[in-house]
Amino acid sequence: MSTDTSTAAGLSQNLTLEQIRFRLGDVIWKAFEHPQTSLIEALPASGKSYGVLRWAAETGNQISVFAPRHELMDEYEDWCAEDDLDLSVARLASFHRDCESVSLDEKGNPTDELTEKILRIYRQGIKGETIHQNASRLLGEQPPCLEHGECSFIEGINIDPEPYDVLLGHYLHAYQTDWTEERYVAIDEFPGDAFLQEYTGKVPPAVTAYVEEEDLLPFRDYEELFDRQSEFREEVELWKQKVWSHYDANHVLQAKNSSAHALGPLMTLANLEKERLDNRWRHADLGNGKVAARNTEHEWSFLLPPNLGEAESVVALDGTPVLELWELVMGTEIERFPLLDDSDRQTYLEDVLGLEIVQTTENWNAYQGGDGVSPTVDIPVVEKLNDLHDSTPGVITSKKGLKQYKGRGLNSLASRTENYGNLKGSNSFGTIRLGIVLGNPHPGDDVVKKWGALAGYSIERQEGTSGEDTDYGYFGNRVMEALIRNEVLQAVMRFGREEVDGEKGATVYVHTSALPEWIEPEKRIVSVDSWMTQENGMKQVIEAIRELNERDIREWKTGDVADRISIYARYTREHLKNLVEQGYLESWQGGRGNAFHFSNVCIEEAPEYGHVEFAE
Repeated sequence: MSTDTSTAAGLSQNLTLEQIRFRLGDVIWKAFEHPQTSLIEALPASGKSYGVLRWAAETGNQISVFAPRHELMDEYEDWCAEDDLDLSVARLASFHRDCESVSLDEKGNPTDELTEKILRIYRQGIKGETIHQNASRLLGEQPPCLEHGECSFIEGINIDPEPYDVLLGHYLHAYQTDWTEERYVAIDEFPGDAFLQEYTGKVPPAVTAYVEEEDLLPFRDYEELFDRQSEFREEVELWKQKVWSHYDANHVLQAKNSSAHALGPLMTLANLEKERLDNRWRHADLGNGKVAARNTEHEWSFLLPPNLGEAESVVALDGTPVLELWELVMGTEIERFPLLDDSDRQTYLEDVLGLEIVQTTENWNAYQGGDGVSPTVDIPVVEKLNDLHDSTPGVITSKKGLKQYKGRGLNSLASRTENYGNLKGSNSFGTIRLGIVLGNPHPGDDVVKKWGALAGYSIERQEGTSGEDTDYGYFGNRVMEALIRNEVLQAVMRFGREEVDGEKGATVYVHTSALPEWIEPEKRIVSVDSWMTQENGMKQVIEAIRELNERDIREWKTGDVADRISIYARYTREHLKNLVEQGYLESWQGGRGNAFHFSNVCIEEAPEYGHVEFAE
């Protein structure tokens, strides 16, 4: 493995988007000409996706592009139709999207019994094409998509790729060699767990269902496989040479055992090849870049990179790559081609993209699991941004975070909300000029351990480390960089990436300390006095003051307010003093008993959810 640092040189002076995109063209040419898999490291909005199409148009080479979302593929199709490129393009069919017998709601859930039955079979590892070929037997009926001829999905996957300059598909389309053979291949963005198959069912019955159907293995079930494998070493070794793909679902179709699954062959192999790691996880090398990991609950994860060996060349595109994870998911060594060096990246964010990044907390704020989410703190911060900028920000946070904010007022304060999991390939925040990223997407220790086990590393959180200082060791920290810090930066860079009427960029507040170390944000740490809990009583105090004002009572004492609300007088006094310190009221002492007197300064400007101050 080596790094071509020459691609990143010479861009430090007067950095412009035009200069970057000109240099990007050279990087793309070098990457596609490189004999091994290449990785172009170019921050978002640098034009790398469009750039690979321009390369295809200039060279006349046929290319297959694999991307995470239909939204991004729509953009690719639009680009291909532009006069400057004029590329013929085919969108590869997707079972869930193109088969009319599969009916899903907006959340991807089945809307009828037939779809539930189809997806239950699909989850056994049986491909959509095989389900159609065996529809009557598997479904017990003729599905609607076959009533008037061939299903549009089947027609779509049987296209002749030869006439098309560009094939567009999801990462999973890369498994079909017809769409990669003798073509150049681009993988747009890190595929993450797209090539990862999780098996959370019971392993022994699934292995038993497989060995019952496998003639090369002279065993009756899972137990006998392990008890007697030493007696049949030659047979086992011969079988290991023959087992070829997790997509071979023939034994599932033949099996009478309902536990049969297409992963049965690899599950059997993984159990034979597994090695125990120090953290009690298991690692299994399945050959040809395929690996498996098993957790302490005996659940297997299979990382199964596609076979791209017959492609002319393979180029990966990523804005914030972690090379070690790319090599793991692709099952091969990768040559890195960086567009910018370290000193240029900050300049690119600020001067070229016009991003102003403001960090609002020194806390880690891991929100993915939902436990650390704090609506009573976060919603006042979002409300404050509305006031500061006279604009409603876009909000990106975890899926569980959004659930906890629901009904708490966030939707009225935000122009758009989205969770981390729906960002890849999305440009829905492209014209939003004000944003906030709430918390980071830490997936939990078990996910970090899983990626380590897939790579053959035993990962443990070092004792006494937490939050930003969490230490999982070298590889685990690289996983954390990929799955947490870089995801936060990717979220930040979703804002303002489209220039409209000469306006570009965005101001993005980051309510977590989980930014990449090379980022130099402006730090304006917030302090929050939240008024969102019923027990707090501040809202009652403010309403009572407004009522007094409406009655033209311009001065009052604590008792005048306490008589109108349900909290104790001493708490009322504390709230009034806080409102004085925050500038909404003024107070003085005098008269009988030298009592506190209060009057309004700007209580009508008091926010609904809490008082927020930014450190200068």
